[in-house]
Amino acid sequence: MLKKIQKWIDTGTTFIASVLIAVMFVVLIANVILRAIPAVGGFKWYMEFSQYANVWAMLIGAAGVAAQGTNLRVELIDGLNTKFKWGGKLTKSIVDIALIAFYGIMTVSGVQLSQRAVQAVSTMPSLRMGQVYAIFPVVGILCIFSAVIHLLVTLSEKDEPIKEENKK
Repeated sequence: MLKKIQKWIDTGTTFIASVLIAVMFVVLIANVILRAIPAVGGFKWYMEFSQYANVWAMLIGAAGVAAQGTNLRVELIDGLNTKFKWGGKLTKSIVDIALIAFYGIMTVSGVQLSQRAVQAVSTMPSLRMGQVYAIFPVVGILCIFSAVIHLLVTLSEKDEPIKEENKK
């Protein structure tokens, strides 16, 4: 069940991030074309939209990374973990706990930032900066959930025996 949730989060966040990047690309291309037309001149908000879409795609993609546990690793520590059957599980658990703490701080800070920026107006039509910054607490909660799922999957895995070549 947990593995299915992991896969669903990874697939869903990858899809959403891909759509955001595709929409960003379409807006940028449309703006380049519209700038060539003297009467139109392009979108005034294209640059801000592309920045938001890029950041949103990255943050949403982080939830998939947290769910699958594919974040950056230190090869030396991974190499040492192969010598002890409990080492890999311990390292993954420590990383997940650190991620949960980080995303907890990001969520609380995002809520505070969104509340402070509620009156600031964006250059995009009908959009306030508090709405733009709302992505931080939303994605923070999703990333916490993803990291907890990965932690539970890690803790429920059975220990694999150490390979013979790693015992030397």
